[in-house]
Amino acid sequence: MRKRLKTKNKSILAELGLLFITIIWGSAFVVVKNATDSVPVNYIIAVRFGIACLLLLIFFFPRIKKIDLRAVKSGAILGSILYLAYFLQTVGVKYTTAGNNAFLTAVYVVIVPFLYWGVKGEKPKLNHILAAFVCITGIGFLSLHANLTMNPGDILTLLCGLAFAAHIVAMGILTKKTDPILLSFTQFFFTTVLSLPAALATETFPAHIGTDMVLSFLYIGVFSTLVAMVLQSVCQQYVPPAKASLIMSLEALFGTVFGIIFLREQLTFKTLLGFALIFAAVLISETQPSFLRVLRKNRLPDELSAESDIRTP
Repeated sequence: MRKRLKTKNKSILAELGLLFITIIWGSAFVVVKNATDSVPVNYIIAVRFGIACLLLLIFFFPRIKKIDLRAVKSGAILGSILYLAYFLQTVGVKYTTAGNNAFLTAVYVVIVPFLYWGVKGEKPKLNHILAAFVCITGIGFLSLHANLTMNPGDILTLLCGLAFAAHIVAMGILTKKTDPILLSFTQFFFTTVLSLPAALATETFPAHIGTDMVLSFLYIGVFSTLVAMVLQSVCQQYVPPAKASLIMSLEALFGTVFGIIFLREQLTFKTLLGFALIFAAVLISETQPSFLRVLRKNRLPDELSAESDIRTP
């Protein structure tokens, strides 16, 4: 009885930890958007991941000394994808709202099952197919203008969601054979290595950086990147993947709330409806609504009822 109670307490604490992570990530959309007003995109990425990489090296040096070729190769793949994802997201947030950036990034949850299908041949379930249609509808309400065009920032953010989906699928495959600390270090290192030369070659670092910008860099480097990643890896040991994904999908909601509070972003009915549909799509993708369970029991064709083993961040 005591052991069961202890396990339950750990689960509750882990769920609270994941909720804390989503608050950090949600607030980071606002911090990054503010940073893009003063600092070029590649410098933001280089400093962010450089800080995280350095701190990992300090705190986990004994483990990082054991780095091997497999960790380097896996980190190079993941770091390249991660750089592309954050580049698209950081450029995208310059031309759209923090709320749009948060919700459109969250479409990775819907994309992952289909991308995993293409890579591993495991077909998506009916709830994934339904979620895709709901998500597309939500994107239309959120981003399409009257002439059926989209804001460049929204387009870039959607592409960033696709890149994050690719990163999740790659992580799901590569983490099975590599120490997660080594993999985190190497992918952070390669993300920094890719962004810093691009910054030096194409961008100009501001002549003056104020205290507020230094604090912003520390926040996204220490808390949004390093602390969130370590806390996530610990908490997900005690929370089932489906529940963990649902909790962390609140990142989009917090991103919108912080955008309204700190950036005074406005919500129209059309935008709010788009948010609601995308959030519903995330929930449908990570759960199986009761009416879908009934349909599945009625022997849906195999192509609609196949299981997939996707773990989202």
